[in-house]
Amino acid sequence: MTPELEQHIERTAASFAEATVRAMAALPDGISIDQTGQNGGEGEQAPKPRNRAQRRAEQRAERTLLADIERRNRNQLMPHYITAGLVGLAQVVHALAAQAHAAGVAAVVTGLACAAAGAAGHVLLRRREHLLAEWTLWSGLLTAAMSLWMVSAVISGFTWGSLAVALAGDYAFGARWWAANRHPEAVEPEAEPEPEVAPVEVDESLLALYPRRWADYLGGTGCILAGSQLVSGEPFKHGIEYILRLHPGKHDLDMVRANMSKIASGLGHPQTKLTVDPYEENPALARFRVVTHSPVAADVYFHGPQYDDGQIVLGPYIDGLGDAVWRLYTDNSIWGGLIVGGTGSGKSRLIDVIALTALYTGYTYVIHVDGQDGMSCPQLWEHAQERYGADDAEYALRRLIAMQQYRQRNRHGGGHGFNPAPEYPGILVIVDEAHVVVTKENAEKWAKLAREARKVGIAVIMADQDGSLETFKKSVLRGSLRAGNAVGLRTDERSQGQILAHGQFNLHDLPAIPGYGHTLGEVARHAPFKNRWVPTREDAAKREAKGKPLPQGLRLVEDWYEQAPKIALDHGTLHAGNRARRDGLAAAPATTPAAMPAPAAAQAAPSTAQGDATPRPMRMVLPTVPKLRGTDGANTPTSPTPAATATPAVPDAAGSEQLGMELSKSEQRVLAAIRAGHTQPSTIAEHVGLTRQRVGALLGTLAGKELVTKTGSGPAVRYEATTAAA
Repeated sequence: MTPELEQHIERTAASFAEATVRAMAALPDGISIDQTGQNGGEGEQAPKPRNRAQRRAEQRAERTLLADIERRNRNQLMPHYITAGLVGLAQVVHALAAQAHAAGVAAVVTGLACAAAGAAGHVLLRRREHLLAEWTLWSGLLTAAMSLWMVSAVISGFTWGSLAVALAGDYAFGARWWAANRHPEAVEPEAEPEPEVAPVEVDESLLALYPRRWADYLGGTGCILAGSQLVSGEPFKHGIEYILRLHPGKHDLDMVRANMSKIASGLGHPQTKLTVDPYEENPALARFRVVTHSPVAADVYFHGPQYDDGQIVLGPYIDGLGDAVWRLYTDNSIWGGLIVGGTGSGKSRLIDVIALTALYTGYTYVIHVDGQDGMSCPQLWEHAQERYGADDAEYALRRLIAMQQYRQRNRHGGGHGFNPAPEYPGILVIVDEAHVVVTKENAEKWAKLAREARKVGIAVIMADQDGSLETFKKSVLRGSLRAGNAVGLRTDERSQGQILAHGQFNLHDLPAIPGYGHTLGEVARHAPFKNRWVPTREDAAKREAKGKPLPQGLRLVEDWYEQAPKIALDHGTLHAGNRARRDGLAAAPATTPAAMPAPAAAQAAPSTAQGDATPRPMRMVLPTVPKLRGTDGANTPTSPTPAATATPAVPDAAGSEQLGMELSKSEQRVLAAIRAGHTQPSTIAEHVGLTRQRVGALLGTLAGKELVTKTGSGPAVRYEATTAAA
């Protein structure tokens, strides 16, 4: 036995002993107590004997705990189970063969049976997409070793030598299995406590001021809410709460919300400090609050992911009464939603909070689809498990549909609905600049995915500056998204802010404050809130230059993303998505401009405008390292034209004329800069004269084509050309 194997066995024994100690500590009181000497000493009263029902309850609790420990470690114990089963089978067959004096025949039959079982198991797992093609050699060697060992063990019987060989094979073949089925390391974010706002004293003279102004300017004859009254003022933690009596048959809550700017004018109080909520079950009454000391008057910083009972905490309401939330998980479902907000409204800030919290759950796989190739949320684009630009949106949709279909055919655990786990994570798809990604041709497919895939663990979030039906091609997509969550920030134009069908509320009426918005989903309180802000390094530098530095110790968005746990997809779902890539490539050569004369390519252009036959290199991914990311499609035409068939090659790439046919000009310039010795994105951007974000997108494209490799992260990131690009 080698020293390395002895050390591994010792470490395994130590970890098993530690797990046993933890299990005993977690047992219910009385189970792990020494039951000897129950009579006790003199002067001590003997404990009352337990009845049969108590003993059975304790035994059930013990069996439940042990079963839970076994279930959590079943994948890791599988090689040991197989080895123990083979040892037992070999001993039984050997005993029966010895009685029949047919050890040789029994050994051959057993070996052939094991070989057939191994081959059948491999074919079954491949067909059900639980095993990738890269495991073929491993499974073949395992089947051969298992068959030979069974032949030897049936002939010679159980010996210490055969047991040693079985254990050696157990650890030799189990090493790769354990690498692919390891326990995820839990990463607990070091969240700082949110600063608390002390209660304020409310001036009693204000209690009568606002009802009087309401009567004069809002509820009087000819006013906008004629016949309404503001009564019963009571101080609360951050201001005054009134009962708003509406005129039955003339007013409703939506009418009040739609006229908040006029109400603010009549009361002489800022709109950002007024809230209105339903009053229990009486639609003619409402709770109207005047916030005199808002807890969100200043910036509300992100001090760490806040995740409570399946909901992501976005930020506090402006009256300090609770927090706005985003519903991510409920029983048997994952939820997406709709985000609408114009330029400078804080839409990217909101997406970062949702994406970061989803990553830190430890069982959510995040995919980013950006119609601006990473310009909208550059940090999410850099750190999402998969990313796709405008030119790759069609492929991303095909890939997601393939994942949905696989999960529908293969229910995890055979149960109803979906419940996330690190080994079977939820998939959160964040689509930014939805008007670029959604087309008339694919709108129904996106709507079906948003409506149906939640039951198998796939959710879609779409964000855009325009919330009107035209953005979603007048399909049911907007309604399907809003069924999960909806957050509205201020829009640039009134025509872009209509996201409620009844027309009583428009996002354009919200104040122009970054992060200020409304939650509009079923579980939402329809009141303004202030989204928490995760500053970037650029934000920190600007605040420092203005003499208003950020709070000491505040972690920036780059740090949160770099330390966020990145989990892997389950093998079957990953393989189903990879197969969508292969299926697209299989049809590509017949319609690729490089594979036909220029006139033929021009005729084929209409049929490839959908993007179904766009050639993209295939990169197989090992199940243990699911680093597959979609390319951003930088400068890659989705509809080939005759001019695209004659892309010039890179001048300094000797013998790479064919490679130049597959790369855009920008990609060629970036690749040439890397060959020239520029390895960092900033120096590459300076050399080729492009923006840092654009170069990052192009580097992602080249990495997807396996022409460059990336090492390090953050300031230490480096890119090098591969041998395929040499």
